[in-house]
Amino acid sequence: MEVTYDFDVMQEQEVVREYLSNPRNLMKYVPAFDDLIDLGENEWELRVSWLITLKLRVTKQVTKDEITYLIKKVDGLIKINSYLRFTILPTMGRTVVRLTFFYKGPLETVAKKQTQDFYKRGVEIFKRDMEGIEAKESIEAKPNPATRQPSLNVESRSSASYDDTFPSILEMKTVSSKRVTLKDVDSVLEEAVVKSINSPILVLLSDGTNIVELRFKGGDLVKIKGDLSSLKESVDVILKSK
Repeated sequence: MEVTYDFDVMQEQEVVREYLSNPRNLMKYVPAFDDLIDLGENEWELRVSWLITLKLRVTKQVTKDEITYLIKKVDGLIKINSYLRFTILPTMGRTVVRLTFFYKGPLETVAKKQTQDFYKRGVEIFKRDMEGIEAKESIEAKPNPATRQPSLNVESRSSASYDDTFPSILEMKTVSSKRVTLKDVDSVLEEAVVKSINSPILVLLSDGTNIVELRFKGGDLVKIKGDLSSLKESVDVILKSK
């Protein structure tokens, strides 16, 4: 999966470049990003609480016009190969940032849909942060320009807001029930995403010991209880719909 989006901002190229070069400025864009731990120069461990709890290795690469964050998980059952690339394109009086996100791993359909949602809120966060930098520069330029701090984290992270008006399980009927292997859970959840466009879908997964509940509505994952990574090889699946 690869998607590309453009951000447009009335700010100098170097200011934008400096902002994007600090990975901590990017944590607020994805509510599932929990923590970022320094491992060395241009290397971090990213802790993520998504459908599954993950620790990802992040490496930053910088060229003249691009900043790329390589995001990988190569050990264990779940493997992820991903990158986040910012291409900075200066134009007359403004700067365009082209964001390219590549993801290869579990639940690609869900990841793609959520990426679109994060982009929509990310446009507003990016705009506000750039305006915050401009305002800070204006204030600090008067007393002492030399004290201006280059790295900013203007807005604290906030969780994405979803409409969680979901029907009670008692109001829902079972539309399918089956046993699958763990590797087939991806296709089950992708099916749920599609079905939820027309009607709320509740997915129950159990390996006999652990239970995971996922709620989908309007093509979005709106709530999850449990951790997919806790499930063993053979999984019972129940899909319920309104």
